Amino acid sequence: MIRSLVLFTHVVGVLALFVGLGLEWIGLDGIQRSTTRAEALPGLRLIAIVPRVFGTALAAIVVSGFYLGARVGVLGNDWMRASYGALLLMAIVSGPVSRSPMRALKRVADIPADGTVSAMRAAAANPILRLSLRIRIAFGLAIVFLMIAKPAAGESLLVLALASMVTIATSLTRRTTPSTAVQGYR
Repeated sequence: MIRSLVLFTHVVGVLALFVGLGLEWIGLDGIQRSTTRAEALPGLRLIAIVPRVFGTALAAIVVSGFYLGARVGVLGNDWMRASYGALLLMAIVSGPVSRSPMRALKRVADIPADGTVSAMRAAAANPILRLSLRIRIAFGLAIVFLMIAKPAAGESLLVLALASMVTIATSLTRRTTPSTAVQGYR
């Protein structure tokens, strides 16, 4: 019964992590698409709750994961070590790397004037924030795969390399905005 509850906590933690990533994505997109301060506020509210969601999710994942890993005896396995490295990278990218651009967005958002919408849109479009989000999504999915497949060291590193390549590939592609897609068409 206890193992089932801990496993349930672990799965809910992973789901909460991806919910947090989704909320951040929706929040940033909402701010970028806004034309008034009132339109940007829901995105700002979503982004404001993301750190609490991540903190709770990470605590649930790590505590339950260590319990389950110790109980089964896999804490030192290669796929677990690769997962630790990926979690550490996700934490670094989420914290120290994206902290400054996120603070800049929140500073601009604290100015009550409606004229700050373009500054909020620019702050939300910071490439560091998008790259951070892509890295966390790719490595989060890679960790889920490692937990399921339990591969050896070489295959674990290959999974993380593929996650890196997917991140790079998605970062190089540019979305065309509707205004540029129909530019010149009459």
